[in-house]
Amino acid sequence: MHPGVFRVAGASSSWHQSVIALCFAWGTDALASHRCAAALWRFAGFVPGIIELIVPRKRQRALPGVVHRPRVLSQVDVTIVDAIPVTTAARTLLDLAGVCSPALVEEALDDALRRRIVSVSRLKWRLLETARMGTPGAVTIKALIDARSAETGVPQSVFETKLLRAMKSAGLPQPVLQHEIRERGRLIAVVDFAFPDARLAIEAEGYRWHSGRRRFEHDLARRNALTALGWRVIHATWRDLNDPCALIRTVEAAGVSSGRRRR
Repeated sequence: MHPGVFRVAGASSSWHQSVIALCFAWGTDALASHRCAAALWRFAGFVPGIIELIVPRKRQRALPGVVHRPRVLSQVDVTIVDAIPVTTAARTLLDLAGVCSPALVEEALDDALRRRIVSVSRLKWRLLETARMGTPGAVTIKALIDARSAETGVPQSVFETKLLRAMKSAGLPQPVLQHEIRERGRLIAVVDFAFPDARLAIEAEGYRWHSGRRRFEHDLARRNALTALGWRVIHATWRDLNDPCALIRTVEAAGVSSGRRRR
């Protein structure tokens, strides 16, 4: 496959095989990184395709793939995924901020947080260490990390991440994520987004189809219980992201101000 790298004759080719072969070809301490690592971690929005590697700074090879040579790569940023040497989830997210759009990085970040393969505290630690080396995209990832605090929670799907971004872009105040609504200590419902002061809940439906009579009756009972407590519920779907202004107007009409200038 490459000088000194062979595969068994007749073995089927694959993207994973190509990645590990290039790691072998580059030699010791070469590993998958950036978008390639994101695909190995199966981050939302990333699929096998581009091959990107981090290699020792002084090593030169005439080989395919996208190559990065950081000033320093600590061993705490190195792990193994699918038998392939790769940057850790935290390091991968920091690297993505330098090569991808903020929206794509945000969706990958939320995916990693809800799957618990990385934590906000570890990301802050690695960002503090790498920022001293002038990490590209440090400002972008810092803003995203700061927004994901323990108090606000983490969106539970890519759709929720996109919906939250649309609300922020419109100037709406930060909603409470996965808000528990209780009556006398008894849990009534956990809603995707909540504006408790306005007693307004937003449910991100996404592709979540409610089928079957039992599920239908459960949803009606849940909504009736929320209504009885003075809560209003807005259901948001993917179609709403095509025209988020209409959704924002609905939220504003329910008593949540976006702070936008009105003519």
